[in-house]
Amino acid sequence: MVGILIRLESTLGRHGASGARGGTLALLVGGAALTWYVTVVASSAEVRSQLLMLLGAVWAGAWILGPTITNGVGVLRPQYFTLLPLERSQVGTGLWATAFVGVGPALTLVAMASTARHAWLSEPATLSLGLLGMLLSVVFMVSLSRLVFRALGAAMHTRVGMEIASVQWGLIVAGLFFGWAAIGPALSAAGDLAERGFPAPVVTGLAALPTSWPIAAVDAAASGAWGAAFGLLGAFTLLTAATVLATVRLLAPRVNARGRGRRSRPLGHRRSARRLPLLPDGPLGAVVGKELRSWWRDPWRALELRSALYAGLFIGLFGLMADRPWITLSAGVFTALVMAMGGSNMYGHDGSALWLTVVGQGRDTVRADVRGRQIAIALLIVPGTLLLGLVSVLVSGEPGASPYVLAGLLVILGVGNGLSVLLSVVAATPGVEPHLRVDANDTGDTRVQVWTSLIAIPLLSSPTIVVALLAGGWWAVPVALVNGSVGAWLLGRLAHRRLAARLPETFARIRYGGRVAERSLPRSGGGPLDLLERTALSTNEDTRPTGS
Repeated sequence: MVGILIRLESTLGRHGASGARGGTLALLVGGAALTWYVTVVASSAEVRSQLLMLLGAVWAGAWILGPTITNGVGVLRPQYFTLLPLERSQVGTGLWATAFVGVGPALTLVAMASTARHAWLSEPATLSLGLLGMLLSVVFMVSLSRLVFRALGAAMHTRVGMEIASVQWGLIVAGLFFGWAAIGPALSAAGDLAERGFPAPVVTGLAALPTSWPIAAVDAAASGAWGAAFGLLGAFTLLTAATVLATVRLLAPRVNARGRGRRSRPLGHRRSARRLPLLPDGPLGAVVGKELRSWWRDPWRALELRSALYAGLFIGLFGLMADRPWITLSAGVFTALVMAMGGSNMYGHDGSALWLTVVGQGRDTVRADVRGRQIAIALLIVPGTLLLGLVSVLVSGEPGASPYVLAGLLVILGVGNGLSVLLSVVAATPGVEPHLRVDANDTGDTRVQVWTSLIAIPLLSSPTIVVALLAGGWWAVPVALVNGSVGAWLLGRLAHRRLAARLPETFARIRYGGRVAERSLPRSGGGPLDLLERTALSTNEDTRPTGS
């Protein structure tokens, strides 16, 4: 059965969308080459050991964060095998084995082979320890990657787990934008590392990491302390075995206990039916109330909101660490930008619940649905973003930048609000149905939406940018207010008109996937929105399990 699952994983991977495969492969090859380069340029065995410990930790971190960034850890999901007459542990073992299929584990093995080379150069008698440590390192990293990813998905069903996932996502997004500011000082001193190594406290910290234990075992054996070497390698073996067992258990299909737990509260519970105050009666107020509850209660929606706030917070911290006030001042603006990208697949978040809008469509239903979503997002994101912008001005020590920060917040909040709902309609990408979600990024691929936002938001904000550069910050504030308001209104108008004209087609795309939706679009021609929709259909991957 394990062989069948491995062949199935390999076949589905070959025939799936390529996505960011080229970039990932380039990073893996570069990382393996850098790891081997370190073993060549190090001035001594001690320095080589320290550098390999650092790179081992980097490889482990890449395996932990990589699946989250690249939208998944494979095409086989545990729930595919729930109804098969197989032991759950067997299925979990098979899915664990499929994790070692692909270029990533192979190149990781190539990189970890540097441990064996380090053992041979230090003392040929320790080569066997180096080879065993090399294999254990690959098993540990790949297993830990699957374990963390699945545990993160399981933790999404709790408030604490969702908060942890939000911090992780926020740190990843902030690192992608401004991570260079935090590691800049370290890179400036990288030239001396190959010659002198790290300070003693850093070496102590690196040696304590589990990924460093195979290298520390080799060093101990090379110095004659074979007992310590076997102890370190034995401890790493036990840790790897425990990681494998936990991963197999977590990958095993399970009964939907979450659904049983939720039924402990009746569906008609009085608190769920209570209307939010201050909301108007009618379709618009109903949509605003529904969206506010969804963004607060649905962990996958709350992840987008909170990760945007955490991303802004980390960006501000990066600016303080690098002593670059302009990065700190951009914390609030980037929070609004990240939220615009995170909310650009709202209908994909909802899944086939769009059917309710289809069967209940009236004259103002679609307009109320789009405008209600815009209002709800504004109510949720504006207070936190403005507060973050105010704090960034205070801690940066640049009060003269206040009008520029305010203008940036006003225009990005408005333009991003309108663009996110327009992209949610035009480039809606199906994800896993809400009640079937397992992983933290099961709500749909948004590559096209992200890149479109990064290009379109600055262009749509150009009136404010031009006035800020030519006339000064305070002149840009009213322009930003008008720019943002018009952008939110106009883009929202395009969104609800597009949705009203193509509501059944949008539902079909979300319910049945991109291949079905392609049949309703002309192969060429049409307007910019048709072109954008075709691009999304051909680029974004459907994360909805087939047949669900």
